[in-house]
Amino acid sequence: MSTFEIVKRYTEEDKNSNLSCGGNIQYLELKEGERALDLGCGRGGETVEAAKQVGSQGFVWGLDLTPRMIDLAQERSRNEQILNVKFILGSMDQIPLKDNSLDAVLSNCAINHVEDKLAVYREMYRVLKPGGRFVVSDIMTETPLPQEIKEDPEAVADCFGGAITIREYEESLSQAGFFKVEVFKERRYLKNGYEMISRTFQGYKES
Repeated sequence: MSTFEIVKRYTEEDKNSNLSCGGNIQYLELKEGERALDLGCGRGGETVEAAKQVGSQGFVWGLDLTPRMIDLAQERSRNEQILNVKFILGSMDQIPLKDNSLDAVLSNCAINHVEDKLAVYREMYRVLKPGGRFVVSDIMTETPLPQEIKEDPEAVADCFGGAITIREYEESLSQAGFFKVEVFKERRYLKNGYEMISRTFQGYKES
C-alpha cells in the first residue's frame, strides 16, 4: 500500500472526503476523566465527541496520516471550543503515545488502509492501560482478495483493497494480545463486485 496515494487522495479532494464509514463511538461507553485515542480521526467529528464525553478531567487524541484532515480536525475543535483534545499527524502502526497511557481506543474504518494490521493492534495494546478497551469498525472478507486488488493503491484508498480475511483479522487480534472480542454489528455487501464484510467489534487488554 502506498502511503503517498492515501495522503494525496485526502489532501487534494474536497473537504468532505475522509476514510470513515459510520459512527461507532456509542459502543465505547466513555466515562468522565478517561483518556482516549481516535485512530484515523479524519475531520475529527468522533474525536471531538469523545472529548465532550470524557469531560474537562479527561483527554482525547486524534491521529491521522493526512495533514489536510489534521487541519480540518483542529479547525473543528477550535470552532466548538473543545480544549481537551489534540490532533497528531502520524501512522497507526507507530503511535506517538506512552505505554499503558490510555483507557480506550476508537477507530472507524481506517485500519484497513494499513498493510500490517498486526502492527497496528500491537501498538494499540501497548498504549492501552491494563483493562483498557478498543472499539473498531473495519472491513474484511471471507476469502482473500486477488493480489492485483491488494496491490492497487486506488482500490486500497477506496476502502476495499486493504481488506484481509476474517480469519487473518482475528489472528492479528489474538497475536496482539487482545481477548474477549465481541462483535456488535456486521454488514455484508458487494463493492466493485467483491463480497465485503463490515464489522464493529470490541476487545480488551488483560488487567
